[in-house]
Amino acid sequence: MSKIKICGLSRLEDARMVNEGLPDFAGFILTPSRRQVTVVQALAISKILSPSIKRVGVFAKETPEEISEAASVLELDGIQLHLDTTPAFLDELKTLLSRYPLLKPPFLWQRLSVPSFAGKGAETNSEAEAAFHERLASFADLSLFDGLLLDTYHDGQDGGTGKTFPWKTALHFIEREDLQNTNIIVAGGLSADNVADAISVFDPYAVDVSSGVETDGYKDRDKVLRFIETARKA
Repeated sequence: MSKIKICGLSRLEDARMVNEGLPDFAGFILTPSRRQVTVVQALAISKILSPSIKRVGVFAKETPEEISEAASVLELDGIQLHLDTTPAFLDELKTLLSRYPLLKPPFLWQRLSVPSFAGKGAETNSEAEAAFHERLASFADLSLFDGLLLDTYHDGQDGGTGKTFPWKTALHFIEREDLQNTNIIVAGGLSADNVADAISVFDPYAVDVSSGVETDGYKDRDKVLRFIETARKA
């Protein structure tokens, strides 16, 4: 059964509604975003969350020092990196995390932004896919991460777009890179209406949602619970 992550918690009431559905993970955006929270705010929300829900911090523009310090203060179970993580960055982050008094080192998920092709022609799609693989060449070895989160790259924005990525392209990438035994987390434009399809296509380790369970930019209790219920049934 695929695990479930509700991301972008920003209010105390978000924690209360998530506690009703008890997903496997809850995410805090600790980087510039309309859903960004401070470490202090995340700590207050985290204290309300059920102990059974693992806490994940999302980072993009922060230094290894800032990430490791936040992980220690919040006692994060996981770190989600929305940056093109280089080998040097990953090495420094792991070294710093080992120095903090965490009961267990947090797992590390790396975001992979699958391009949402604007063009309709095969040539345009092929060029975009080639650019995607070229971008990955600068990343740390993908096998060093505990999970790979597939999200949407659209109009220069990495994730948080509320749009799905081309699932066939992602499947081809998984096969090409021999990642069938890797923990794949599917994000990008998911909602209760399509999460069952995503699980059917990818059989992922986890599914991740944020805007798909919101109304007017805020978490919606009914949408959160419906997403969790639908994902579990799938």
